[in-house]
Amino acid sequence: MGSMKKRRLLVFCAAVLLCLTTAPAASNAAGCSAAPQAAGAAAVPMRRWLLPAAALAALAATGWVVWSKTTVLQEALIRLICLGSAGGKPPDYGAVLEAVETLGTDVSYESRFQSGTMDLYAKRSDVPQPLLVYAHGGYYVGGDKRGFACYCRKLASFGYVVASVNYALAPEGRYPTQILQINEAVSFLLARADRYDVDPSRVFIAGDSAGGHLASQMGLYYTNAAFRAAIGGAPALEGDRLRGVILLCGYYRMDTLRATKFPLIVDAVWMLTGEKRFEGTAVAARMDTAAQLTEDYPAVFLTCGDQDPFITQAREMLDALRLKGVDTTAHLPVSGRTRLKHEYQADLRTAEGRTAMEETARFLQLHCARRT
Repeated sequence: MGSMKKRRLLVFCAAVLLCLTTAPAASNAAGCSAAPQAAGAAAVPMRRWLLPAAALAALAATGWVVWSKTTVLQEALIRLICLGSAGGKPPDYGAVLEAVETLGTDVSYESRFQSGTMDLYAKRSDVPQPLLVYAHGGYYVGGDKRGFACYCRKLASFGYVVASVNYALAPEGRYPTQILQINEAVSFLLARADRYDVDPSRVFIAGDSAGGHLASQMGLYYTNAAFRAAIGGAPALEGDRLRGVILLCGYYRMDTLRATKFPLIVDAVWMLTGEKRFEGTAVAARMDTAAQLTEDYPAVFLTCGDQDPFITQAREMLDALRLKGVDTTAHLPVSGRTRLKHEYQADLRTAEGRTAMEETARFLQLHCARRT
């Protein structure tokens, strides 16, 4: 049944219920007061039952129209879902806090757009360390860098300066604003490499969920001239300084994204792009990372749990990366006693989450040591 037919049906049901609630009163007004008193008494509780039912039907009809014509309700729901901290702390979190210092919170990276702040963490060290720029998840609509403080501190504990970045959220922040902002953050940090003890020759970009998609797009931005020209801006990185991208439970193919049936993902893309039916549009073509890979794409660490709706996206991305000969480390674990759902890697309380973190650290170490 089409959406228009569904709306008409809901409105019709509401109208019928409203008519039923007023029918007994209208009958009496028309001169039917000779009916037995018992029947009139029975109509009263029926009206009391039908009135709230009619109100609920009308509310449902209104909600359906709002849901199908706007993204107001979806936006509120996504932001509610994304509240709080992601994942869980590892057993050694006390040691992590001792090893890692906070270089700054809500540091402005001087963005031209809204929400241009970041939190900075670094392992205590006397020498410059590689830079890892982290983009949080949340559909591009919700979430915040603060929710990933535990995860980013753990990453920093392996010997990195980690910048956990906020960016403009949809629907106010439309694609490709977020790409330009990550580039701004990288540029800001490299210009202040001495202040933050950053090794500018070794840079990584990571992200989870929507942030995983964003990280994958940054890989394109720094290696695909045609893509960069379509997005605009001047790249903050050149050559081999981008050592790798870390893609955690993200999406990468737009033509098959709807088929994942990931809750609210279609609405999120609608908010991000302004396109309700985004397949086949120019903006969806630019957002499709897998379709724009080149042999110059940086090394990739890719992970996703087998119970995550985005597992098909991870497999399609892996196939595309291998087809282009990109140096790729894939960690696609299979569920055991723990079901590996979306963002499984963020829960460092679990053995599976800690294993994913160890694999990520191994990838980072390998590509930090790589000669350019």
